[in-house]
Amino acid sequence: MPVNFLKYSLLRLGILIVVFVISMYVGAGLILSGIAAVVAAFAICYIFFPKLHLAASQDFHRWIDRSPKPKNRVAMEDQEIEDSYTDRQARKDI
Repeated sequence: MPVNFLKYSLLRLGILIVVFVISMYVGAGLILSGIAAVVAAFAICYIFFPKLHLAASQDFHRWIDRSPKPKNRVAMEDQEIEDSYTDRQARKDI
């Protein structure tokens, strides 16, 4: 379970709701309040919580990664050799 991703998402949702309610109370209108809330939630979380943002993105990428993970050391070494060979071939083609 990606715990950091869940924390980061709940934090963004909480900030979004707070900014939206404050904007509506001020009288900014529904659409402007929504846009302001989304922008503020993303900006605040990105600027003030960079470690949580990084941990959440790593959790998310691990969660959606579909490539099978090698189980043993030999398979990992083989995978590294294949990756380096593929990278070298790609560089030669350029």
